[in-house]
Amino acid sequence: MKTNFLKIIAFAALTFTIGCSSDETTGTDVPNLEGSVLQGNITTDLNVPAGNYNLKGVVVVKAGATLTIEAGTTFTVSTADQAAGTNYLQVEQGAKLIANGTSSSPIVFTAQSQQIGAWGGIIINGKARINVAGGTEVAEAGGLVYGGNDDADNSGSLKYVRVEYAGAAITGGTAEYNAFSFFGVGSGTVLENLQAYKGADDAFEFFGGAVNATNLAAFGCEDDNIDWDRGYRGTLSNIWIIQPANGDFGFECSNLPVEFNSTPRANPTVTNVTITGSGNATKAAFNFKEGTAGNISNVKVTNVGYGVDLRNQLGQFQDGSLKVNNASITFITALTRNGISGDTTNIDTIVGVNASAVGANTAPFTSGTWLKNL
Repeated sequence: MKTNFLKIIAFAALTFTIGCSSDETTGTDVPNLEGSVLQGNITTDLNVPAGNYNLKGVVVVKAGATLTIEAGTTFTVSTADQAAGTNYLQVEQGAKLIANGTSSSPIVFTAQSQQIGAWGGIIINGKARINVAGGTEVAEAGGLVYGGNDDADNSGSLKYVRVEYAGAAITGGTAEYNAFSFFGVGSGTVLENLQAYKGADDAFEFFGGAVNATNLAAFGCEDDNIDWDRGYRGTLSNIWIIQPANGDFGFECSNLPVEFNSTPRANPTVTNVTITGSGNATKAAFNFKEGTAGNISNVKVTNVGYGVDLRNQLGQFQDGSLKVNNASITFITALTRNGISGDTTNIDTIVGVNASAVGANTAPFTSGTWLKNL
């Protein structure tokens, strides 16, 4: 890639040699910012000026380092790098990503091919509690350790960030990367005004932790739009979901698949949600599974098969720790579905129906130019 003389001067002070790892999980032994390419392990603080760059390979912000990205910056995974192998941006425990765009100058991560599933998205690993044995585990996406005892852990700040065409298959083909993956992320981390656009897997997935997020948009993502498990306990507010024809669930929610009652129990608070379904009569706005609790309110849903699909557990519905209140749901098949074989419990009462519920406030999404429409 050609660069002019002024760019070379501007980047000279920011280019340096980094650590010695060379495996895909932790990055490669190359300069972090060479010309217009962001790559490799970032071991000391790095500021990326506003501009257009390529994101190449596995980029890892290592413990103790902060990667700061200025508003108006775009990172693109080239078609050649997409063909060559895995590409994603990952934040290690003890590292930070500061990516604060604005409503008129967002920070965008995209793919030159505009092919759904072109790359691996953004992965953040924190030190907040998760509910697996031992309190930590290795993340499926990215292969780094996450979890711990610090629910207030700070992994940085993401504002007005859009991730496009993520969801590449993980090695072995048994799973895919999400647009945004939050592993054990703590409440000291800021997540505001984020969009996942045309991803092959989940838009936003929360693996435990206690991070809060507001103004989340998921447009055209082919799997679930909000997914949580491992005991996620944050607050999610103002969510706008538009599902494609081959989309899955609006929300897929678990406590821990292998141990329904593991603690801390997944128990987030979710407010102000608008879901436009794909018209698939078998898919639900909310798919509750495997012991999750939660308090969900002010929901407006249209064109889904089911409003609520309850699978593999009834305990949290029965004890009142799982609720959907103030909900206007237009469904194709039924308001609720009890997916537990042989159980005849009427679960329609899990939904507090209110035809006048308004769902998400669209003002934050229509202010500026940060949101990309389908």
